[in-house]
Amino acid sequence: MHNPINHEDLGFFALKQGHFPEAVNIFRRALDEKKTARAYFGFGIAHDRLEDFPTARWAYYKALDIDPQSVEIQQHIDEVDRRIAALAGSSHPKRREVRFRALKDTFEVLTGRTWKPLFVKAINLGLAPPGSYPGEYAIRKGTYRAWFEQMQALGFNAVRIYTLHPPAFYEALYEFNEKRGKLFLLQGIWAELPDNGDFGHDLYLRYIRQQITEAVDGVFGSGSLPERPGYPHGTYTCDVSPCTLGFIVGREWESCPVAAFNSKEGRRLNDSDGSFIQVSAGTPFENWIGRIGDFLLGYESSRYGTVHPLSTICWPTLDPLVHPSESRYEDDLHRQGQRIRTEGCNENEDVESLDPAKFKVKQGAGFFATYHAYPYYPDFMNNDYLDDETPYLSYLSNLRRRHGRQPVIIGEFGVPSSREVSHWHVKGWHHGGHNEVRQGEINGEMMLAIHRAGLAGGAVFSWFDEWFKKNWLFMAYELPPDRNALWFNFQDAEQNYGLIAAYPGYPGRMVSLSGNREEWQNATPLSRKEGPPLFLFDDGGDDARTLARLAAQHDEGFFYLRLETRGKIDFSKAHYVIGLDTCDPSAGEFVLPFNLNVTSPLGLKFIIHLCGAERSRILVCPAYDKYLNAARREIHPGRSFEGAWIVMQNRPNVRRTSKDGRRFYPSRVVPMSNLRQGSLDPNHRQYDSLADFFVSETAIELRIPWGLIQFTDPSSKTVLWKKGAEETRKTDGIRAIACSFKPESQSMAAVPTGRNLNAADMLPLSGSPSQTYTWKEWDTPLYHFYTKRSAGIYQRYLEKLPS
Repeated sequence: MHNPINHEDLGFFALKQGHFPEAVNIFRRALDEKKTARAYFGFGIAHDRLEDFPTARWAYYKALDIDPQSVEIQQHIDEVDRRIAALAGSSHPKRREVRFRALKDTFEVLTGRTWKPLFVKAINLGLAPPGSYPGEYAIRKGTYRAWFEQMQALGFNAVRIYTLHPPAFYEALYEFNEKRGKLFLLQGIWAELPDNGDFGHDLYLRYIRQQITEAVDGVFGSGSLPERPGYPHGTYTCDVSPCTLGFIVGREWESCPVAAFNSKEGRRLNDSDGSFIQVSAGTPFENWIGRIGDFLLGYESSRYGTVHPLSTICWPTLDPLVHPSESRYEDDLHRQGQRIRTEGCNENEDVESLDPAKFKVKQGAGFFATYHAYPYYPDFMNNDYLDDETPYLSYLSNLRRRHGRQPVIIGEFGVPSSREVSHWHVKGWHHGGHNEVRQGEINGEMMLAIHRAGLAGGAVFSWFDEWFKKNWLFMAYELPPDRNALWFNFQDAEQNYGLIAAYPGYPGRMVSLSGNREEWQNATPLSRKEGPPLFLFDDGGDDARTLARLAAQHDEGFFYLRLETRGKIDFSKAHYVIGLDTCDPSAGEFVLPFNLNVTSPLGLKFIIHLCGAERSRILVCPAYDKYLNAARREIHPGRSFEGAWIVMQNRPNVRRTSKDGRRFYPSRVVPMSNLRQGSLDPNHRQYDSLADFFVSETAIELRIPWGLIQFTDPSSKTVLWKKGAEETRKTDGIRAIACSFKPESQSMAAVPTGRNLNAADMLPLSGSPSQTYTWKEWDTPLYHFYTKRSAGIYQRYLEKLPS
């Protein structure tokens, strides 16, 4: 059992360090354990420092209820009451200004009396730090303020948000720009898709118009919103219209609802002529977008006497370009001799279109096109440009030609620093699988491509890592889905886009993979022994093969192991195998590989083979492999004595055929089993943010992502177990065994010992009990923010571009 942490003490340590967002979660964890006056008091101080005074006041009173004699708590209540009263009497001047326009080629900003070109260097900002979901609006004013400072220091001139944020965001931005800042705003207006696919339904139109009016009012610092589940609330008093670049209406519209609406309306092409927006030969959906945009500009004009530049979101799935390499889903299956699914809608990537080039403003500050464009999705982003030296630039240049002189920005682009790849890219710009250095370089090259293509700017995705997100390859294995925000899946690309890491544990990494023994003081010993190995070869490598101790610990993202030996690690003389049982020791594979002749007392699900920097890997028993068994919907370890172990793989790209059926594009399969040697200490010469294991003199440390060993939710101790109606199974913990062996020079097999077993040593020894590593479930995760190396690298790319 992992040694318990005093979360109250840790929370007050975080307060002293100025880590107030992290302190909020630490005190929440403390309150989950026991509701004490001290924990409520610390929780209140954290919110006080984040300028969330109502929550701070509530927490102080909860503390006072438990400890009514506390003078210190009462003093904090009096002070926060004074701050709340001062804010109630404050006011901010309303300027009602528009200083930007997007009429041709690029954005322009009014400086004095002169319009000057502005290349947009933006960052996308989400809503959900670890332990929260977007609709909870967990970011506080103090965090926004600190982040704006960082954004400007890194060279960003704009922040893009997807929806209306709470008043704290606009207050922080207003005050930041009033003092010394120069950070502009791209204000998004979120829109869920209509339940019935009817964009023109009265109820849906009322919903969209309400989203628009609330966002516009929020930007102009006007109005109050009541508390509603999933929406921001509070009084908006800060007018940030002078620093607002424009409004972006909607989301990545999906092809199926767009197709349904166009079909419902007869697919007629018509012109649309509103008071502000003209659409030429638009589809029904394009004309609907035109009417929505016209409503926004009309509302802004009538209420505030001015209008901002306007856009909606498009993406390659709906772009107006023709992609020869992308056939319809139905045609693709037919050519491959597979049965065609006819019911429902197939999400085809190049059938429907939304063409922002058809939109023009009759009056106002302009209409600009916004695309979310990643280099690896859809597949035609690769397959159309396989012979091009710069595929992403080629795509952007085609967009530029399509739009003529209409300004175009790329509202989302970037690569994640996840361990695994979720989409393949011909030039290596994959969806994941990049360390932080490579993430910064690729993001920078994409931003340079945006500029070279003549676009108006870009917004890299994203500012910080968000744990609640799910990628298509992993979403079926992150269960229960409503607990996804409580743990970090390093495998999942969607959770790893940030330039600011939200990394498990506090105050720093639990394990830095640097040989630091102090990091293992609180680890749980799974097995230990003294004395000689089971077999001596007398070849100078016996000490390296003598196992001494196996220990484990964990945090919200990883399971950590440390294997210690008596002598210095030497992979030429010693290989090591660690077998893991993650649930139910009666199920799994019982026979170890590599000619060891070892039968495990536990049913093992995974084998870790440590044999050097180039060949170390983790293997899975075949019945428990997702890649092999997903189609038959049975993924559980069974019971086997065959000694069969396989590498784990993912298929990020399926097979495709071109529109004319003459060219085939193969599926792409990438391994997940390879283990990278390196250190997580930024000052170490072997630093690599994707490192899986580190070798010191007499120890090997491992960082194993929960998702890699198929935990669907470590916070509730749940593992993948698809069997009949069963999706997951609860585990009581993790058990492990370890072996060492002398490798044959030409293979990975064990050199025979001449005895029944070819293992040189084992932990535990035969007949010894195996310690179960278990932990207390959690409902609040601990984490810490740090700036990834990618941020500084990306900053250097931004410096090359015009302001």
